[in-house]
Amino acid sequence: MNANELILNLEVMSNNKNLVAEVVENYAAAINAGEIDKIRSYYSEKGIFMPEGVKTLKKNQIGNKKLPFFKETDFKIQYNDIKIKVDDNYAFVEAVAQISENDVTGSSKVEKNSRDFFVFQKEGTEWKILTYIFNNFQDSKV
Repeated sequence: MNANELILNLEVMSNNKNLVAEVVENYAAAINAGEIDKIRSYYSEKGIFMPEGVKTLKKNQIGNKKLPFFKETDFKIQYNDIKIKVDDNYAFVEAVAQISENDVTGSSKVEKNSRDFFVFQKEGTEWKILTYIFNNFQDSKV
């Protein structure tokens, strides 16, 4: 690989990292707004969500509860310490998330931190979530 090819490759990788970071940010905004259809739109058709303590959900199963979970609990998430590695048509994202939500009785706010891991797949010009998994740590009531 000559110097020009190397520079071009680095520029493409940097651009892809920025695009993936933007998807993560937009995904969080969709969660915070409780927009289920928009949340699903970030997933690949083969995408799966693996929440802690719940069975694995396929794209079409996300948000199928009778109650609007994200809005009912005032669920909010913010991803921090985001690390992105791009390898051709796949991207791997590690992040620490800060989460707040109302407890099931609605009487208090619960704040959590989680370690989150995404696998993205490039589909055409878009990056889609192939797998999203997280586990919570450090719960505290406010």
